[in-house]
Amino acid sequence: MTMGDFTDKLSKFKGFITGPQVDEFFKEFNVKFGAGIWAAGDFSDRFNRIGYFPEMPSDLKSKLKRIHEAGIKGVALINAQFIKSDYTVDWDLVSEVEGYMDEFELEPAGLALDLSGFPKWKLGTLTNPDARLREEALNTILESLEIAKQLKTDVASLWPGQDGWDYSLEVNYGKRLDWLYDGCLAIAKQARKLGLTFSIEAKIKEPKEGNMIIPTSQFALLLAKSINEELGFKSMGITIDYGHELMYAVEPAFTVYAAKKFEVPLAAFHINTAKTHSNDEDRIVGTGDLWAFIDFLYAAIDVGYKGWMVLDQFSYRMNPVEALRLSKEFFANLYKKALALYNLKDEFEKVRDTGDQARILHYIKVLIS
Repeated sequence: MTMGDFTDKLSKFKGFITGPQVDEFFKEFNVKFGAGIWAAGDFSDRFNRIGYFPEMPSDLKSKLKRIHEAGIKGVALINAQFIKSDYTVDWDLVSEVEGYMDEFELEPAGLALDLSGFPKWKLGTLTNPDARLREEALNTILESLEIAKQLKTDVASLWPGQDGWDYSLEVNYGKRLDWLYDGCLAIAKQARKLGLTFSIEAKIKEPKEGNMIIPTSQFALLLAKSINEELGFKSMGITIDYGHELMYAVEPAFTVYAAKKFEVPLAAFHINTAKTHSNDEDRIVGTGDLWAFIDFLYAAIDVGYKGWMVLDQFSYRMNPVEALRLSKEFFANLYKKALALYNLKDEFEKVRDTGDQARILHYIKVLIS
């Protein structure tokens, strides 16, 4: 795409775009926009364990229908939803969900590997101190890769929510790192055989309150790079959750460039809003620091990211369909600003190279305000 063509394409989308314009915009610029199925309702928290919409159905078909009603084309599913009480995969349910996705014209936008909700793994999965539970967790994750294969998605992303510690001196960090490495190595090998990218998602804390075992994306990059080097191929990547980056106050755009620099695949992006040094708020996209979010989107465009943008949000007190629609619109309009800035990349980079902060801010103020 030449700069002239780029300008022509952007000129079709004046002002704040909504409704069908957003879909046309995504199609024009090949934006893959989806939502995690967890963003479609059935929210609860420690203050209200039954949730704020107890009458809202929480079955998988109802959640998929709500994502469809919000006008979103892609959906990321969770392996835990397909795990039976004996910890084997309910393949009949997987097939049912395939049918629902066809019915609602939804594309697979990845599979989340998350066993954090199972009490038996309260002390961790790949790094559980009990060798038997570590092995069982690994086998469950390996079987879950087959779910991703059947659903025809190309990314399976692990979020090890219960792996970590709550107190200093609680665990032997060296042992935990060895177990983590060995587990990820096995998963990456199997993912390669199945034609999948295995990804790891960082988070500094929650539910573990001391630290989680993958606290930052920078550590995730180191882990993935080491495993890829040992295997001799790039089977492992990272999933960047925008809000998780803000939790430990790194510039999210910087992480995007770090992945490119160290040649680790950017497998998926989870998008939301949070305050810096806050908890994992998972609020509606575009309701926080717009400059940082546009910076993040500019980085994604600049490094050539072609994967899914997946809404990872928990709109506890808002109807989830409305929340999904709002995030979709806010995202599209902020992505449009990032594209407008990228369209001027050559000139913009010359301004940035001056190091003159006032000049840089003057240059971008109209574009992103």
